[in-house]
Amino acid sequence: MRTFVRNVPFSVAVFAIAVVVAIVLSPHVASRLHTRRPVAASLLIGFGLVVAATLTPTAGALDGVASDGSCNMSRIGFLPLGALLHVNGASLNVLLFVPLGIAVGLLPRARTTALIAIVAVALPFLVEGTQLVVTVLGRECGIADIFDNLLGLGIGVVLGTIARPLTERWLSSRVPPRT
Repeated sequence: MRTFVRNVPFSVAVFAIAVVVAIVLSPHVASRLHTRRPVAASLLIGFGLVVAATLTPTAGALDGVASDGSCNMSRIGFLPLGALLHVNGASLNVLLFVPLGIAVGLLPRARTTALIAIVAVALPFLVEGTQLVVTVLGRECGIADIFDNLLGLGIGVVLGTIARPLTERWLSSRVPPRT
């Protein structure tokens, strides 16, 4: 974690801003999505986490070192299960999208949820495309990252969907209904 923060120094500040924005906007988002405020906040925080971890400039970029504008295509496909069981860049890319997937899975079934799910699936492509084109960020585009992010998103959606009934019951006893 320290290495990541050292390599991407603005990530913590951007994530903190995302948390504050999530707290401020969650009542409005909850109302629009017909869900409870903690679920809306989780969704916004999940998006904020992805942005903070993937689209903030690297320390090298702050020193004027841009990426080369190419995309690593050495791995196209999902990681073997054994590789996911070790802490490495790929497993962290999977883990990064799990919270967002859980939040999507917790949303009620609705047309707006389908739209959010589409945006969440598009997000890894948008992130890697941005990393490819905006070379001043100093980020490396990697096709493997898309697969890893989609796997994490899928795992999260499954977990969130399984947890939805339990979470709704728990939240209904503790959080006032949306207005």
